[in-house]
Amino acid sequence: MPELPEVETIASQLRGRGVEGKTILSVKVNWAPTIEPLSPVQFSRAVAGRSIDSISRVGKWLMFALSSGQTLMVHLRMAGSFSLEQGSHDRIVVELSGGQTLYYRDTRKFGRWKLVDDPQLILQALGPDALTRSFSRDYFSKQMKRRGRSVKPTLLDQSVVAGLGNIYVDEALWYAGIHPERRSDSLSDEELGNLFRAIKKVLRQGIKNRGTSLGDGKTNYRQVDGDSGENRGEVKAYGKSGTPCSRCKTPLEKIVVAQRGTTFCPACQRL
Repeated sequence: MPELPEVETIASQLRGRGVEGKTILSVKVNWAPTIEPLSPVQFSRAVAGRSIDSISRVGKWLMFALSSGQTLMVHLRMAGSFSLEQGSHDRIVVELSGGQTLYYRDTRKFGRWKLVDDPQLILQALGPDALTRSFSRDYFSKQMKRRGRSVKPTLLDQSVVAGLGNIYVDEALWYAGIHPERRSDSLSDEELGNLFRAIKKVLRQGIKNRGTSLGDGKTNYRQVDGDSGENRGEVKAYGKSGTPCSRCKTPLEKIVVAQRGTTFCPACQRL
């Protein structure tokens, strides 16, 4: 579930808690499939003694640049998160210099860690990050007009734009007043402009509020300190089927688009 705002929040908080600059003393892997393609022993040997030079993000990928020149790429998938406190679903435990321990927890075990010589081996498959200058209005319009499929799966396609997921796509479409099943090549220039601005808006809002947590379950997104994201109060569509649209008071509806539960307003977002 973690999307661009949640991953950005985690990266920022790890930097703020001094993880950058620390040396990896040892690694304990409690769920071997998390590491790809190395075995836990190979991975531990490769990173032990290396310092974490920087922590950054592209799309939904967390990137730990190591002093070896390699980069640890982490994708949180559905329920991955980081903490400086021990928990009940810790899949990887990283002992750092200065007495600090980094815990990677993942209740659903879908997250993956990849140690690569060149991040572009992974990033080359992605479109531009949604909050960079490369994701421009011109680029966005051209991509949408050249693809003849529904707008929602187009926005979810990481090769088109990196970082968007189910929550923020539903939110952006609500703000732009666009039905999720509209063909992307049917959108007018005005609609494309509205949608482009809505994407930037909801992502920046999500970062400002340190991510979106929509429940209290163990699989829900948590910040590094264990707190829930605070963007829930700003959500207009996602997960709110049956409640009145905050714009027109029509009950929101839920359908399935591209195998994803999708909430929209049938009055504000006409097909």
